[in-house]
Amino acid sequence: MGVPDNGPLIMGITWWLTFLCGGFLGLRVYAKLSRRQGLWWDDHILIASWILLLIEAIITQMGQLLGFGKRTVDIDPNNVLTIALYTSIGASVSCFASTFSKISFGLTLLRLTTGPIKWSVWFCVVTLFLFMLPSAFITWIQCTPTAKAWNSTIEGHCWDAVITVNYGIFNAAWCAAADFYLALLPWTLIWGLQMRTREKIGVGIAMSMGILAGVCAIVKGVYIIQLRQADFSYNGRDVTIWTAVETAVAIIGASIPVLRVFFREKVSSYSTSRGRSMAPSTLRHIPTTTATARCSIALNAMGPNKDKEGVWTRIGTIDERSGDARRIWQTTTVTVEDGEREDNGDRRGKSWLN
Repeated sequence: MGVPDNGPLIMGITWWLTFLCGGFLGLRVYAKLSRRQGLWWDDHILIASWILLLIEAIITQMGQLLGFGKRTVDIDPNNVLTIALYTSIGASVSCFASTFSKISFGLTLLRLTTGPIKWSVWFCVVTLFLFMLPSAFITWIQCTPTAKAWNSTIEGHCWDAVITVNYGIFNAAWCAAADFYLALLPWTLIWGLQMRTREKIGVGIAMSMGILAGVCAIVKGVYIIQLRQADFSYNGRDVTIWTAVETAVAIIGASIPVLRVFFREKVSSYSTSRGRSMAPSTLRHIPTTTATARCSIALNAMGPNKDKEGVWTRIGTIDERSGDARRIWQTTTVTVEDGEREDNGDRRGKSWLN
């Protein structure tokens, strides 16, 4: 009985994840552009993360066509070195892809936080990038000459494989810790707000999907031990798959909060258009307290376009001394019918999801 070829399984999962998270990212971008909201740094970095994931999938596919996923003895000897080179390039690209997906969500949180909490988010963002760099380039610096990393027949020397594996495990552990911290941080921001408990839980869950990326980082860290095993083309199946899973899940997790707001608005607009004759125009101000005035965020709302009817929640500042339009201090729920306009400034409001 022959040894199974892991190549089709690796590529099937990798391509499926790439297109799945690409769909979520596409909807995220559409949700913002359809409201005429410009894309911010977190959007651009998330797009870059997906492009890198796509490049990673293409490189892995190129290796699979040459035999990646099979036992080395079953691969054409003329292709072995090329596969090893593709694997090294793909590993470097995957490091940037997964890290950018996490940094994107961190940048989103920077728009919501102030003081020591904001500095802690900056610490996560910076260290995620700095700790990633050795993992991305270790393949290219561990051997002298460099080509010995994928061609063992060349004379030279390389670092002990234990160094590479142990640092990979450390980096995966740090990524998981950062994912957990960034995913749980929104709960501390929203729980003191004057929102219904159901809304707080819904927003908290949407903002905490990064926990799944942290779990994937842990699983990948467990499988990094496969780097020590001989015949990585065949035995490296799990670490290759979970590297793609980690990035895809992080992209999906970063997109869900925006999509939650987008679909809630669509459902609310549809419901209001059907029953607007029975829904009088209302304007309700949510009172603020000292705690909420310091850092109040309306995570469950995003302003519509200026000509749109429906029930929406305006997010605006009540601190006239603050010049930062991104700081959220108060929410105002408004029912707009037949072109009615709000007297308190821009109907579209500002959202942390801009």
